[in-house]
Amino acid sequence: MKDTQNEILEAFFLALYQQTEPLLANVQLEFNKTNKNFKISDILRLKDLHPPLLAAYKENYSFLKSHSSQRSKGLERKPNPKAEKNNNINSESENSAGSNDDLPDVSKIIAQIDKTEILQAVNSVQAIKDKILSLMAKGLDHE
Repeated sequence: MKDTQNEILEAFFLALYQQTEPLLANVQLEFNKTNKNFKISDILRLKDLHPPLLAAYKENYSFLKSHSSQRSKGLERKPNPKAEKNNNINSESENSAGSNDDLPDVSKIIAQIDKTEILQAVNSVQAIKDKILSLMAKGLDHE
């Protein structure tokens, strides 16, 4: 799967997770029609059926795209010899301040989810919440 497809799936399932109410019955019915051979075009169609889902999807997708492009760039810092000479800060502590090592990796969590199971659930919003929380708890248990 291409990175863009992964970002679409992550943004979609995160948007579904963020919903505060179950999907409307006609929207849930469309979700339930999706089989295990669904395509990215199916996900793109489903997100458009429910305005709150679409809004959350757009926000998540935008964040994921900007986050992945920032990760691939690495740190953009021009060396400044004068500042380096007068800098008494340990470089390890500088990097640890922005560390997210203790946070669960959403990509890994989403990858573990049986997407068809979520799409075909009676209440997809509750199903994704239960599944993500369960996977996060399992991850915390193993640490």
